[in-house]
Amino acid sequence: MRLTIVCPHCNSRGIARAMEKESSVAWKIDFQCDDVTCGHTYRTRLLITRGNPSPVHAAIDGAGAA
Repeated sequence: MRLTIVCPHCNSRGIARAMEKESSVAWKIDFQCDDVTCGHTYRTRLLITRGNPSPVHAAIDGAGAA
């Protein structure tokens, strides 16, 4: 599986080229645009946070408990 995200420069596909783990819940990810005429490189930060279940998942989980 490839990690991809839209290039902020030309809206083509950007492909993850390198990842650097900052902590157990944070990474820096370097992307490169797949469009050779653009070639833009950019860094993103991925942070995992604890979230609340969406209403759809809560409804499904609640239905099974009844």
